[in-house]
Amino acid sequence: MSMIVFDKHIENKLDSLPKGWASFCLYNGEAMLYSGYTANLAVRIKTIIAKADEGGIYREMWSLANGLDYDVHTSGIDALIQHKASVTDFVPTYQFRIMPWESYVYLGIDAHRFPFSTIVEHTNDDWLYLGPFRSRFFIADVIDTLSRILKLPYCESGTYPCEKFDKDICRGWCLSLASEKESKSEQSLDKLDALLKEAYLHPNNGILEMIGKNRDEYFNELEFSKASLLDDEIELLSKYKDWLNFLYTAKMLEYESDTLGISRGRITRCTYKGREYHYPVDYTEFRDNELLALNMDYVDESRVIYEFLRNGER
Repeated sequence: MSMIVFDKHIENKLDSLPKGWASFCLYNGEAMLYSGYTANLAVRIKTIIAKADEGGIYREMWSLANGLDYDVHTSGIDALIQHKASVTDFVPTYQFRIMPWESYVYLGIDAHRFPFSTIVEHTNDDWLYLGPFRSRFFIADVIDTLSRILKLPYCESGTYPCEKFDKDICRGWCLSLASEKESKSEQSLDKLDALLKEAYLHPNNGILEMIGKNRDEYFNELEFSKASLLDDEIELLSKYKDWLNFLYTAKMLEYESDTLGISRGRITRCTYKGREYHYPVDYTEFRDNELLALNMDYVDESRVIYEFLRNGER
């Protein structure tokens, strides 16, 4: 591994860190404080520093850290394996007190409950849950984009109907929720249920193709500014489609070789530096409304495994 001994001005050295996958450990002298793995080491350390500035457990850990040890890897799976071995061998002091996933969120949808789509930090209620997603802002942008394209509800106020209905931005699905206004609403919540599931649950729902066609028409007509706006939407929804494909398969990821065992989307056995490590199979039981929901604490591991199996890295 490569060791950097630093003072609290390590920010000046971060841009010189290597790019790509890496496993890393923070030290206080010879005592390991925390182990992690990342696709961008500089960004990960900057995130830790930013959280330390906010206080709490990150500040406590960072105040003790005076060394950064890291190894560069050609793939995420190798970085993950070294990280798991380090945690097993050394049990870093802050390993189970630091939660990198604490800002992750779930998307909840329910055609019969206001506000129809919601961003939450847990799956304890009765919404239909997807996720987690690593960024609240990302999923908010997805909801906003799909609501504009398909006139799906995106209720940003606590009362309804709101000005979106008056401006014909939304079809006024909320009117069907109030019995005294049912006669004024021509919208069926069963229809909304089908539309929400088609938009948010089906990776191949044709929306990307539709936007792509519109984008090409603008480009061919030399309306480049409009085409550029659709480029942003295409990139956003492509990322959402990719994550959705991952969520559909994450709990079923399986793999066996002489040096690596994977079951239910997690590593159960691996070999590192000639030593074999074993981990329990995760038998978490999910409710029917958590079909596309993973536990926050292992979604990153499952994502690395998903990429490994999809790309055939070994």
